[in-house]
Amino acid sequence: MKKLVVAILSAAVLAPLPTFPQSNPSSTKPRHCSAERAGEPPYPESLKGSGIQGVVVIQAVIGEDGCTQSVRVVRKLHPKLDELAKQAVDSWKFSPAMKDGKPVKVMIPIQVEFKDTGK
Repeated sequence: MKKLVVAILSAAVLAPLPTFPQSNPSSTKPRHCSAERAGEPPYPESLKGSGIQGVVVIQAVIGEDGCTQSVRVVRKLHPKLDELAKQAVDSWKFSPAMKDGKPVKVMIPIQVEFKDTGK
């Protein structure tokens, strides 16, 4: 089975968040914002056969540019899997949420599922 990554948006999430001034704004894409949600984390070799599997829930703030501005684990599974999920989500570029035809900053939950393939 393929790993499942799901982003869930709700109407309450679409409200814009406050913006904070940046000390060094840049027009270049941040290094962490590189993959178009294609970087699903692989199940680590060191945990294969352990039977540890499930969902890590990440809470992320997605900026107007589609890049993550804040990523944190809100439902843990295993320290290694939690970190892999956090790093993967932080590397993805999202389509920004829109309000009145303009991109807005939103906070969304993202589920990253890990399955132990056994080997």
